[in-house]
Amino acid sequence: MVSSHHNPDDALDALRSPNPTAPRAANAPISTPSHVVLVDHLTEHTTRTLLRHGARGILLRGNSVRHLSWAVKAAAEGTVALGPVAAQFLVDQYVRPARAADAATTARRMLRKLSSREQEIAQLLAAGASNPDMAETLGISAHTVKDHIRGVYAKLGVDNRVQASRIVWQAQVSEPPTISPQQRDPIACGGPQVP
Repeated sequence: MVSSHHNPDDALDALRSPNPTAPRAANAPISTPSHVVLVDHLTEHTTRTLLRHGARGILLRGNSVRHLSWAVKAAAEGTVALGPVAAQFLVDQYVRPARAADAATTARRMLRKLSSREQEIAQLLAAGASNPDMAETLGISAHTVKDHIRGVYAKLGVDNRVQASRIVWQAQVSEPPTISPQQRDPIACGGPQVP
């Protein structure tokens, strides 16, 4: 079955409602046909919601002519058929945590280049401390604080407090747990096959 909708909410309503006009024998079990949904726009959230509610294919109406034939065949065979936009949302969902982990690892490596005093200065920069506040906290002169800040900037390859702070914040991002894609979202990995 293929249905076309202006918005994903209408598509969800169509997925939730049974098809009373479908012919079936009196004692035959009710089966859900493979459903390819065409919508005008998508978000990552609506893509996942449509899949969770039984869509076996999701395409944007604007490019559905190019993709409809293979999507219908794939859905009829029990696989998930996603147009480029819907597929990209799901790919990004799994790639994004790896990018954050890579950035955190790089930031930690950069901070290891700093001396212990420069690391203290970097932490205070990230906390938004002013030069006089850093001098008081560390018991050093404001001039020495400026010297350490210049050292932090040089070793991190940055030009200002915001850039230095960003590296400190990225380093503080915890490593995501290692889990399989099925544990994250079974429906995004093909989920249960619908005949």
